[in-house]
Amino acid sequence: MIIQPSRYRQGRLEKRRQRWLLGMTLPYLAALVPDDIEVELKDDLLEEITFRERADLVALTCMSHQAPRAYEIAAGFRRRGIPVVMGGFHATLAPDECQEHADALVLGEAESSWPQLLRDFQAGRLQPRYQAQELSPLQNLPVPRYELLNLKRYKLLNIPSQTTRGCPYNCNYCEVTQVYGGKFRHRPVAEVIEEIKAIRRLTGSDFIYFVDDNFVANRRHAMAIMERLIPLQLIYGCLTTANIGDDPEVLDLMARSGCLHVNIGMESISQESLVAINKKQNKIKDYERQFKAFRDRGIGFSVNVMFGLDGDHPDIFRTTVDFLIRVKAPVAFMFILAPRPGTKIRDQLLAEGRIFDHDWTNYCGFKVVYHPKHMTARELEEGYWQANRRFYSPLSILRRQTTHLYSWHMLPFNLYFAWSVRRRRQPLDYYF
Repeated sequence: MIIQPSRYRQGRLEKRRQRWLLGMTLPYLAALVPDDIEVELKDDLLEEITFRERADLVALTCMSHQAPRAYEIAAGFRRRGIPVVMGGFHATLAPDECQEHADALVLGEAESSWPQLLRDFQAGRLQPRYQAQELSPLQNLPVPRYELLNLKRYKLLNIPSQTTRGCPYNCNYCEVTQVYGGKFRHRPVAEVIEEIKAIRRLTGSDFIYFVDDNFVANRRHAMAIMERLIPLQLIYGCLTTANIGDDPEVLDLMARSGCLHVNIGMESISQESLVAINKKQNKIKDYERQFKAFRDRGIGFSVNVMFGLDGDHPDIFRTTVDFLIRVKAPVAFMFILAPRPGTKIRDQLLAEGRIFDHDWTNYCGFKVVYHPKHMTARELEEGYWQANRRFYSPLSILRRQTTHLYSWHMLPFNLYFAWSVRRRRQPLDYYF
């Protein structure tokens, strides 16, 4: 049994009837399980964990803010004598801590180590840690087993797929390089297209979401995929860097191939803050022009914004929202910096004695766990919520509307986010 833990929120275990978005991790891990082994998937957010489930082995995969719940689930099954395996970003980057709660760990990518662990378990020789000797070449990957999930429990049936892994950038708040390496690796184009066709047959969905950290990391590779997407007549979303807005050939092909939405890691409009997190690839002076290039082609976009960086001063909340309204950003996902394990920013803040909260539950992107440089922790948290409320205020929503169809498609989301932030609920909290 493979379980994705929920998390605690204000002391209560988060439970919902539906998620907005479908994740790839559980179905992909299931696809890596050898055919002679029965596998079941369980989402702790949507389902009850009774600890009476029939299982020979339980596997847990989690991010840092889910770790306390993962440890609780692990303890419940281990008390019954059922071995527990842990993997994912948190286990990879905090292995000594996780080892205290599990019988075995899968560190890093799972393509070779996860099947090996299962064979060792069958043979009665389970080892404490499994880690591949090298990163996956990303060839001949299995199609995630989305048929094992109840797809009716997801509001937006945008099915995840992945074309690349790794990142050469060295942003100090991000752990991707630590897990996936410092170079881009690419799946064969033909295999990506065949997977998408298989996903359509399995799910009936014509909406694909590419979960790559940067879908256009390799221009030639991305364009080859997009050319092959045109005859499939589907729609898709992806993550890219803002500088794609300066490449009209890529943007035109994105529009022709069905790109509906692009999520952009803008992070900050403060040059001092971008320097503080080593986000060298972002050029603030170019943002407005780049965003307009997406909008002119009818490609919707959202931006990620991070507050609490060492270059942030108390006026950062006002100036950021002013900018986002001026550029008519359809949606903005705002976060407070979370110095998770494995990141350089965490090492820095620990060395400076600035982290005061070590409860992983609060490393969720909307809690303050450290002392900011130019404001108090309270000022950061209140400024964060104020920025959210102002950006999703009725006046802001009205001012950000355009004549593009996508702008009107995003109106319900803006209204929904407005409702959630008024209740101090981070909009993305409803997604994951």
